[in-house]
Amino acid sequence: MSLLGGYVVPRGSENLPRWDGRRGRYEVWYLTLNAPGAAFWLRYTLDAPRAGAPHAELWGHFFDDRAPERSFGLRRRVGADAFALRGPSILRIGDAELAEGRARGALDGHRHALSWDLAFEPSPAAVFIAPRWLRPALDRRATNWCVPNPDLRFRGRIEADGAVFDLQGAPGQQAHLFGARHAERWSWVHCNAFAGDRRAVVEGVAATVRLGPASRTVTAVYVRHGGRDYVGQAMPGALHATSDRAFPEWGFTARAGDAVLYGRARADPARMLQVEYADPDGTPSFCCNSELGDLTLEIRRGETIELLSARGTAHVEFGDRARRPDVPLCPGP
Repeated sequence: MSLLGGYVVPRGSENLPRWDGRRGRYEVWYLTLNAPGAAFWLRYTLDAPRAGAPHAELWGHFFDDRAPERSFGLRRRVGADAFALRGPSILRIGDAELAEGRARGALDGHRHALSWDLAFEPSPAAVFIAPRWLRPALDRRATNWCVPNPDLRFRGRIEADGAVFDLQGAPGQQAHLFGARHAERWSWVHCNAFAGDRRAVVEGVAATVRLGPASRTVTAVYVRHGGRDYVGQAMPGALHATSDRAFPEWGFTARAGDAVLYGRARADPARMLQVEYADPDGTPSFCCNSELGDLTLEIRRGETIELLSARGTAHVEFGDRARRPDVPLCPGP
C-alpha cells in the first residue's frame, strides 16, 4: 500500500481513546461487515455530555438480506463504573470488549438477541477524511474521523435471534471518530466486497460540519484498486470533489492525481435501520444505515476507464438532524 500525503498513514495510535475526562465530548468505534445472507453494524460509544454523567453504550444491528423486515438494532447504556478505557483493550463496556484484532459483545431486548465474538488482522495503514492542518479544528468543534482498519476479513461467530453465522474471511472495516459535535448531515459509503475483485476498497464520506458560525462540507474518497491508492479530497482544493445527495442515493466526483473518480451509492429504505444520536449538548441527530447497499465506481485516467460494482454488499449511511418517517427507528437505550 502506498502512502498519500497524510491521508493514508502507517498504522499507529489511530484507535487509541482520545477522551481525557472533559465534558462536552463523544467518541465512537464501529465495525461493519457482510456475511452470506446478512450484514452487521456494531458500535462501541463513549459520551461525556455537558450536563450529566459520562456513560458508554454498546450497539448491535443485524441486517437480514433475505427478509429485511427481520432486521433489528439494539443498544445498552452503562454508567462510568461499568466501562474502562485503555489497558489490554481499547474499550470495555461491561462484558463487551473492543481490542486491536478482536471485538465481542452481546445484547438482548425487544424480543431480539445479538451476540458476536470476532477476530481480525489489523490493516497495515489507516485512512483519514481531512488533511492534518484541519484535524485539530474538527476535534475541538466538530468530529474527527479516521478508518484505522479500512480492509478487514473477519473470522469468528455471530448469533442473531438464534441464527448462527460462522465467519471465515467476512469482508468489512473498522472506524474511529471523536469530537464535540456530530456533523450537521453526512453521506457515507464503504465497500471491500466488489463483484470479481476482493482486493478493491472504497471509503467515502461527505460531511457538513459547523466550524464557528459557518458550515462547510468536506468530501473525501479513498480507493484502492489494481495495486494503486487514490485519494480525492475536497479541501484545501474545493474543486477537487463534489457531492450530490438525494436520499437514498449519494453521488460524488473526486479528482485524485491523474484520475477522476465517479461514484454512486444507494440503499433501499426498506433495507435500512434508523438510529437517534445526541450531541454532547443534547441536540438530536438521526442516521439511516444499511450494510446491504449498492455502489458503482468509475476510475478514469485519460482514455482508460475501470469499473467497480457491488450489489447488496456496500455499506451506505445518511445522517441528518431530522428523523425520516420512511425508515424504521431502532429503540433507544
